[in-house]
Amino acid sequence: MLNPNEARDSAIITALGVVDHAWSELRRGTFVQSRLGIEVARLPDISFAEARRRSSVGASILSQVEAIDLDLLPHDLTLTLRLVRFRAGIWAREADWYWLAFDAMGFGTFALFMPTAYGGGWLLSAVRRQLALFAFNETGDTDRYLALVSDYARLIDQFAERTAGQADRNIRMPRVQLLQARDLLHRFKNESREALTVAPDRLPPARSECFEREIHKRLQSVVEPAFDRAIAGLSNKYEGLAPERVGLDQYPGGLEVYSEMIKMYTTLDLTPEEVHERGRRRMAEIEQGIRSVQIELGFHGNGEEFATFMNRDTRWRATSEGEVTATFQRYIDRLAPHLENSFASMPKAAYGVAALPEALQASMTYGYYDPPRSDPGVGQYFYNAPNLTSNPLFHIAALTYHELMPGHHMHFSSQQENRDFHPVRRHSFVNAYVEGWAEYAATYAGEIGMYEQPQERYGRLIMDAFLTSRLVVDTGMNALRWSLERARDYMRQHSRLAESEICTETIRYACDIPGQALAYKLGDTCIIAMRERMRVALGDDFDIKVFHAAVLGAGAVPLPVLEWHVQRETRRIQGLK
Repeated sequence: MLNPNEARDSAIITALGVVDHAWSELRRGTFVQSRLGIEVARLPDISFAEARRRSSVGASILSQVEAIDLDLLPHDLTLTLRLVRFRAGIWAREADWYWLAFDAMGFGTFALFMPTAYGGGWLLSAVRRQLALFAFNETGDTDRYLALVSDYARLIDQFAERTAGQADRNIRMPRVQLLQARDLLHRFKNESREALTVAPDRLPPARSECFEREIHKRLQSVVEPAFDRAIAGLSNKYEGLAPERVGLDQYPGGLEVYSEMIKMYTTLDLTPEEVHERGRRRMAEIEQGIRSVQIELGFHGNGEEFATFMNRDTRWRATSEGEVTATFQRYIDRLAPHLENSFASMPKAAYGVAALPEALQASMTYGYYDPPRSDPGVGQYFYNAPNLTSNPLFHIAALTYHELMPGHHMHFSSQQENRDFHPVRRHSFVNAYVEGWAEYAATYAGEIGMYEQPQERYGRLIMDAFLTSRLVVDTGMNALRWSLERARDYMRQHSRLAESEICTETIRYACDIPGQALAYKLGDTCIIAMRERMRVALGDDFDIKVFHAAVLGAGAVPLPVLEWHVQRETRRIQGLK
């Protein structure tokens, strides 16, 4: 029988071993490897066999965690182990979900089909960045790179294999997604030469012309034929059997998987119906806010007329990438003097914006934030230039504060720069926390006066309306048998998005990564509620810097775990009085 000290020491040693085991698995994923700048030796394996292996690892880690008495562990180690339990639970389901949804990037975002923007598109963009970092320093490096070129073809063939395996199980992408999928594969095929060819300045002075010829040979004989096979898999025959309907619930087991995805993405125990109803209630509050802005601007008319009136204001448009970039910079500069009043420390990494790669422009409405790839590095938001030069920019302030500071960039940089974190925490990605914090940040920016003009407040409200509409249409299409057109009608009525954006967004929810978009508004609501509970508990002792330090100091964890952590911090402060 162990005495209390021995039991505690044994539990800590066991817990650290489990955390290290989880890290060895997490660092195999493309997302984490790209963060670490690991020189790639083999491209990702997206086969069913690999999904089964990862599920076995997840189940093993879960059983190990359950055997540990968490009450014996220090608080920070308990926090880490609870995160590990959440991540292992996701891994454990991958084999069961594989034919319906697959985590191509290895960080918890599940795509229905591989030839989609947030499935294979995101993966191939990440692979391209990894290949661009390949260093030619030693004898044999050129041979290793040629092997990666061939391995790229293997990866594309796995796209086709999974698509065929899904079709064998009566899981085919809806026709509306099929058009985008073909286009995406053609775009990546056309870009493969640029992506895989090595610029002369990356090679040693005595580079071999034979190497350059061999790359082109493999592109022609191996890579491009692999793309052709993947495209051929989406043939007219496939299209003839493809469903007109959208939504995960039309496939065998789809409704059950979608219900579990809601819990995974939001980290909350909610049903599709509960999420749907929360979205409707929140939308009513947002529309009241929009009416207030309309009154402030002295406009008399209905909501549709007001939207038309606002969209005609040329002062809020940009005609070039340079003007779009300058608009983002204006809001970056506006916030900068106020950050030290709200946050106890600042990340070291710089941040900025850049245009989204052309291959992804047709199927990503806005873009995505890419965290720093070194310490400190630079975080960048990649924006969709064609969309932003075609539509009003009322929302750019809110988008800036969501994507950069104090949103994604503040979180990711602070997390990655925290040397006290175990790597599992430093490279954690929990959707509800990541998107919930970013939306909280955009809301908080308004609370400290960053939306100075009525048009900017309107922009924040229409961004809120857009994200809130997801709660309704994502659940509507994937669980409540809504048609694509019904979802689009709802977004036309409530989101204020352009028609092209409504088209890409609804396909994303129903055909690409269903459930993921629910975390934004559910997450920020939870974080605001945590703040207000701390404010009430501490009264005059409440300090916004302390709250922000508590949330950011946890890193990306499930929301119930974050709540547990914030409550402990609240009790600690109360004990100091």
